[in-house]
Amino acid sequence: MKIVVAFDSFKGSLSAQDAVNTVSKAIKEVSPSANIVKLPLADGGEGTTEILAYYLNASWTRCKVHDALMRPIICKYAISKDGNIAIMDMASAAGLTLLSKEERNPMFTTTFGVGEMLCDAVGKGCKHILLGIGGSATNDAGIGMLTALGAKIYDNDRKEVIPIGENMQNISTIDRSNLLDLSAISIEVVCDVTNPLYGPNGAAHVYAHQKGANDTEIVALDRGLRHLSTFFSISPNTCGSGAAGGLGYALLSLNAQLKVGAEVVFNAAKLSYHIADADLIITGEGKIDSQTLCGKLPFAVLKVAKQAKIPVVALAGCVEDKDQLLMAGFKVVKSINDVCPTSLSITQQMLPIVATKNLSETIKQLLKKYLHP
Repeated sequence: MKIVVAFDSFKGSLSAQDAVNTVSKAIKEVSPSANIVKLPLADGGEGTTEILAYYLNASWTRCKVHDALMRPIICKYAISKDGNIAIMDMASAAGLTLLSKEERNPMFTTTFGVGEMLCDAVGKGCKHILLGIGGSATNDAGIGMLTALGAKIYDNDRKEVIPIGENMQNISTIDRSNLLDLSAISIEVVCDVTNPLYGPNGAAHVYAHQKGANDTEIVALDRGLRHLSTFFSISPNTCGSGAAGGLGYALLSLNAQLKVGAEVVFNAAKLSYHIADADLIITGEGKIDSQTLCGKLPFAVLKVAKQAKIPVVALAGCVEDKDQLLMAGFKVVKSINDVCPTSLSITQQMLPIVATKNLSETIKQLLKKYLHP
């Protein structure tokens, strides 16, 4: 039996690599002769750079940038062996996890550090940039990034605008005459959301609250995004333009291509090749629910598997909307915490040692049932 183990991370608990290793070990205990293919994956969110660097055998480099509150930090990204491809996460410079809970508010954060990372990669000779834009702390529509790349942004008094979320609505002019020349640079944006720039489903209304904005600020941010869109020829309804607080929109203005994150990773991992003759695919991540069907990794795996008519088992720490997921085509959808005592809190269940044990036991139970129904 050939089993493909294709997991995203269990955020805050297990990395994708930890998950595939745990599952593979458990499979071997039940079926020593099984042919196992281990594929740690990501869908454009947190951890995508590490996964792509793994498959592209890239090396890590570091550079000085500013975080979302303009404090100097050192961030890392990867460069392929031939020096042509840079692989980076915007969250390394402007990620939500770099800020304390009290510091989080997209009215006052910037993507300036993302532009600095791009400048560094271009300066090192990279011609192709893979940029993951999940996990942002920002809602500035990329004006911080554009400023770092050389753009000058002014208000009505011809004063330079500090490129943060609350100042978008004060912009009167965007001068791109001194913008870094990226005409010879190919930028692929690895994205895991499809939201437009503004409106009820836009960057501010859907994501700004979790980044620290209140209801009044969300309205102001949405108004700023609408205003900013008048300075560009890119349609604000372009799929993914609202990603990372509108950073996707600014990147489109640089002729970047927005790619579905999972597809970019699948190509690097050669997923279609590996599942061609598989008997079973086991996938999962930290939480699986109806939002999974909007393009998160387990559903992306399922879509590829359906074409090859291979059954897919989906596992997660938390499972909701199970009936919808089964109707979508998963053979099994199960929480790994079903095997643990109900007295454990969510925090305890997420401890790596507990999650590893529960994931392993779940695999053993399921596989025994799968092999001997």
